[in-house]
Parts: sequence; C-alpha cells; structure tokens
Amino acid sequence: MKDCSWITHKSSSDTAMRLYYFKRSFSLDTVAEATVEISAQARYKLFINGKFVCVGPCKGTREKTYFDTVSVTDYLRVGENEIFVEVLQLPETDVESLWGSIDGVVRVGSALLIMELRCGDVSVKTDKSWLVARVDGIELKTSGDCNSASPIEAVSAKAVMECEYENAVERCGVSNGEADHYWWGGTNRLFLHERPIPMLDFKEKSDIITFDGEFYEAKYLTFGFPRFKFSGKGKVTLKYFECFDSGNWKTYRDRTDRSLPYYDKMADTIEVDGEFVYEAFYFRCFRFIKVDIEGDVSIKLDSFLEVNYPMTVRTDYDFGTEQDNKLWEMSVRTLQRCMHETYEDCPFYEQLQYCMDSSTQMLFNYQLTDDDRLARKCMDDFAHAQLSNGLMPSRTPATPDQHIPSFQLYFIFMVYSHYIRFGDTALVSKHLRAIDGVIEWFRQHIGDDGLVAQSKYWNFIDWSKPWVYDQERGCEGGVPLGVYEGVIGIYNPMLAYFLKCASKLNVVCGRRDVAREYLTLANSLIKKTNEVFWDAKRGLYADDTNHIYYSQHMQTWCTLAGVASPARAKKIMTNSLNIEAKSTFAFAYFYFRALEVAGMYDQTKHMMELYRNLIKLNCTTIPETPTESRSECHAWGALAIYEFSATVLGVRTYDVAEKSVSIKPYIADRDSARGTVSTIAGDVFVSWKKVADVFTIHIKSAEGVRKVIHLPNDEIYEVSAGETTLSCAL
Repeated sequence: MKDCSWITHKSSSDTAMRLYYFKRSFSLDTVAEATVEISAQARYKLFINGKFVCVGPCKGTREKTYFDTVSVTDYLRVGENEIFVEVLQLPETDVESLWGSIDGVVRVGSALLIMELRCGDVSVKTDKSWLVARVDGIELKTSGDCNSASPIEAVSAKAVMECEYENAVERCGVSNGEADHYWWGGTNRLFLHERPIPMLDFKEKSDIITFDGEFYEAKYLTFGFPRFKFSGKGKVTLKYFECFDSGNWKTYRDRTDRSLPYYDKMADTIEVDGEFVYEAFYFRCFRFIKVDIEGDVSIKLDSFLEVNYPMTVRTDYDFGTEQDNKLWEMSVRTLQRCMHETYEDCPFYEQLQYCMDSSTQMLFNYQLTDDDRLARKCMDDFAHAQLSNGLMPSRTPATPDQHIPSFQLYFIFMVYSHYIRFGDTALVSKHLRAIDGVIEWFRQHIGDDGLVAQSKYWNFIDWSKPWVYDQERGCEGGVPLGVYEGVIGIYNPMLAYFLKCASKLNVVCGRRDVAREYLTLANSLIKKTNEVFWDAKRGLYADDTNHIYYSQHMQTWCTLAGVASPARAKKIMTNSLNIEAKSTFAFAYFYFRALEVAGMYDQTKHMMELYRNLIKLNCTTIPETPTESRSECHAWGALAIYEFSATVLGVRTYDVAEKSVSIKPYIADRDSARGTVSTIAGDVFVSWKKVADVFTIHIKSAEGVRKVIHLPNDEIYEVSAGETTLSCAL
C-alpha cells in the first residue's frame, strides 16, 4: 500500500459510533490476477461490484494494527467496476460506562480507511478522489444489555438510500509496521502489520434457515450476516436470540419451546418505504429471529453468510453411541462459534478473548488441527497487553481494561500446553518475559504469612453456585467464600501448579537457575497450603484460613500441584464429590485432570451427564454453565473434544523432544470408538472395540512415529510401524 493515504470524512470526530460509506469506480481493459490490501479504523466491510468480499481488519492490539490481503480476481469484470466499503467508526474511549458495544475492538476514534487494489498494471489507491458519505440513516446504539458486543441498528431505508457523497479527506500516509527502519524512531498506532491469521471463512448457508411467518429458525446456533429483502411501507423489527428459555438466564428447558420467553434486546428496527435490501453491519449470532411488522411490509431472507475461522472439521469419528457423537458435534460447533479473529468467550454477548477461556479453547483446537496461528496470535495479544508491574488483563484486545488475577496464570498454561503439543522452544523463549512478569506480580502479593493475599481486582475462579454476587463483602460473583479474610486459599496451590509449569518451560530454554527459583517458591506455597488449609477432620483442604468453606476447586489444585500425596489426593477428590461448591463447565478440564491423577476418572461421568442432557433440551451448542446459564454458547464447555480424543481414544504427547505419542484408551463406558487426533507427531488414527471380552485396537500414523500403547490388561507395547493392530483379553 505504498503511497496510499488514510482517508476519512470531513465531519468524522473521535467520539461518535457511526457508519460511513466509501466508494470508487475504475475501469479495466482486462481482468488479471488481483488482490486488495486493506485496513480500517475500526471495522470495514468490503464489496466489489455489489458482491460481498470480506470483513476486517484482523483485530489488533494497542501495539499492533493489521491490514488484510484478499484475492479479488473473481469479483472483477472488463469495463466499469466499483469498490464499495462500509466503515464503522467507534469512539476512541467509552467515557460513559465500563461497558459498551464492540469492546473487543481497539480503536483510534476516527473513521479511517486505507486500501489498494492491484490488477495487472492497474492500481486503485485510497486518496481524495474517493467519495465518502456519512450514513445518517442508520443509528447505532447498545442493545440495552451492558455485555452485548454488537451494536443494534435503527434504520431509515429512505435516508440510507439518499446518502450524500463528497470527496474524501486525506489524513496521512501509510507506515509499514514491519519496516526495516523507523525514521527518527517514531511509531504510531496506524503502523500496519500483516495479518497473522487466515481470512475468515464465509459460506452461504441460507438453506439451514426456515421461516413460519413469525420466526426465522436456524438448524443450529449460528453466526454471520443474514440479508433481508423488504418491500412496502412500515416498520420491521428483527429480534435475534439464542433460544427459547428465560429472557436472560436459562432455566434449562426445551430450547425450541415457543411457549417460553426469550431475550428480546438484540433488535434491529428498519423503517421501510419501497424496496430495500438490509444487512446489519456487524455480525449477528442467533438461532431464532423474531419478526415484528407494523404496516404493509413483506420480508424475505435473501441470503445468509455463516462466518467461521477456516478450520476443516473431521468426520471420521464414532464414539460408540449416537448421543456422544451428537455431543462431539455440539462441542466442535461451540468451538467454531467462538473462533474468529480471536478466540471468544461467547458469540452472542461479549465476543471477548478471555485468558482462562482461551487457554482451554486452544487445547481443544489442537486436538482437531495443526493450525496454531490463532493460538499464537492470542498469546501475542496477551503479552502485548501486559502492564509494567507484570499484571495481564483478563481479556484482550478490549476496551476498557479488566483484571481478574487468576486469569493471567492461564497464560502460563497457554505457553505450556503449546509446548507439549508442538515442542516449539522458540515460542516458549519468546514468552518467558511475560511469564516472569505474571509470577512477579503474584510474588508481590505474597504476604508475611507466606500466603497469596486477596487483590483489589475481581478474584473470579468459577461460576460455582454458592459463589454469588455479594455487595456487602465486595464480591462480584464467582469468587470463593471467605475472601473477606484477606486470603484466597485457592490462589496458593493454583500458583504452585503454574510455577511448576513455568519451571519446566525455563528448563527447556536453558534457564535452570530461574527454574529452580520457581520450583522453590512452588514448594514454599505447597508447604504453607498444607499447614494452613488442611482440615484432617473433614479430609479436605479449606478455601479459607478458618476452615469454614470448601470447594472442588481447592481439592483440584491441591491434587494437580502435588500439595496432596497420591493417597491424600484420592481422599480429597472422593470427599469433594458431595461438596456444594462444585466445578462448572468453566473449570471442568482441570477438575477432570485432577480426577485422573487421583485414579478416579470414572467420576467424570456425573458432569458428562450434564453435557449429554443438553441434547435432550435441543441445545445445539454448549452453554456457559451447567444450570442458569446466560450464554448459550461458551467454548470453555467444548470439553468433549479433549476428553473423547485424549482420553477415550487415549492419544497424547509422550515425549516432546522425540515427538512421540502415547495411546491409552479409556474403555469403561463404551464398547467402541474411532477417530483421528492431531498430535505432535502428525495425525494419529485410532479405532478400538470390545467384542466377547476381547479388546482390539487399530492404529495408523506416519511411518516411524514412536507410539507407546497401553492395553487395558496393563500390557505396554512400543511400536514405530505406520499401522498396528493389537488385542488382549479383558
């Protein structure tokens, strides 16, 4: 984009949330291979000759702004062509409240566009010859729910069609963020960096949507751009919602039961006068759309573009039952709905990349594909956003900042799990500075008593039912009881666990002194946890120093961190089964790993039944929590992806350095399973079955991959052949 200019409208200000239309006509004598490089502040939608091309730019951080590169050859024609770009301007800051619309997009406050189209010898660049219109016919506003990511639109079709265009204003030239030299050392937030992830995937999926005259219904919860054709005169309201169940907090009834209430605040209103084609600028997440019509207006769904991160979904699986196959499909769909330009907590509400959520989403992602580009970007996003005192935000990119101290520990887990999966020491080395910062922040919060003290931020752990909002105690919800004592017991074994992970990462990067330092601190926390929180009478570790409150979470971290001996780990995990403060979907991965360490994986069946029961309620994605959920789609709940591939099929990394895998299927609750798992050694296919008290397993991988195979009779085989079949008596 050399010699291109950032262009805007003369009336653009830093405080408005508004749409602008940019357009430029040009002529081609012949159509050759063509590309567009494009970026915008804050978001753009690109059309060429009336056809939708893409949206962007890739979500950046305060440190990096990205540009997109798109092939557009198929959109061009000989003769006259037109580029049309919708640009969304967002306020530079939200001074009115803590929450606003599209909090997951960092912005500079002006409506800015920069692009270049190249086709053979023809180059079309942004400059003052472009035309731009301020779209006064579309009012953008929040939905009435403080946590809704997407702005809703109040549209006057007549005013939109009567937009007045004038020449664009040039603001400044383009700067390359990857430049070899920064003149005079100067940089700014408009420096452009190449997009580090692929462009999003847009597929026409209008065939999944039906209309009965009142509701549009999709076969499953989806995400993208529905486009409608209107004709007549009147007002149409489109209410997008996830399911039929309570207006905000699901009561866990049939999601398709139309006698139940539904969330009605995500609503676009369109004043129609004649014929009008309407598509909201920002993504819409929905399973249902309620249509309300005032006046004489007809409506037709013209098209629907479903939007996903481009990931090939595996189909060669069968986990032994129709129910578990459906659960797998629901889990994969949930992950897909929460993967776009970042990982997202949920597609309907915040659409924010939270550290805790993303750490397990990555893990699920790794089971399905070798593509780790989104994960790498996620780790970079958090490292870029770290404060000078080491504290990481709980989410990024985001406006405004938010801090949940426990979440930053999951950044260590991100780097650790990536290393176990890919063995990339360069990535580990790159992020050691950020890991050091996180640990140093926690170290500064260890008191004279040797325990991690409560912080002034949101000390969230999980949405466990007893941990409710309490203004008197200063608890926002999701915070363990006993916090008023000044110490959160769970932080201590939790920090010890992640210190051990960090120690291992430092070893592989040659920082053995730092590794020993972290291990020493971990052992100190383990010792203090045993001294202060162990309750011999209850056979549990308490959440608080007065031994009043207990949770599965505390037992989980004490098991994983090695606070509890193997015998005690089994005892505390057994005793925790009937504790009121139970793990929810958010914490399930770590809870399952603790049960596994304690030799009690069979106890995961209780939570797995909560997942399976969702199918009976006609859910198509995994909700945020097991009961009373707000979000109907939260990818930290896509746990079946990991459990079915790493446990049921039993495929995990065995040795990072030699890129070998272990295969140890869990066969207790089914008669057969098969599927392909992405691993550090490439794809590994596993198929096993039980017939007449005989277990048979068939394995395929690349030739020469070392596989350590554990049979149910405790026999262990090591093979390197590309294809292996083994059997044993049960």
